[in-house]
Amino acid sequence: MNTADMLREAGLWPVLAVLGLALAVLLLRVLALPLAGAALLLDSLADYAARPLNTTAAGNGAAGTGVSR
Repeated sequence: MNTADMLREAGLWPVLAVLGLALAVLLLRVLALPLAGAALLLDSLADYAARPLNTTAAGNGAAGTGVSR
């Protein structure tokens, strides 16, 4: 069944509605790609910000013991 057959059988408005719905789904999927990339970037930045601090680099005692000299 081609587009002309669909237009004759269902009419113009239902065919336009289906084509519009397909276009909306395509547009939303294309827009979702950069948003997913931004979410991954923010997730990696949150992991970086939540990392534990390295206390041995400053020479203030053993890591995690809370003992200072």
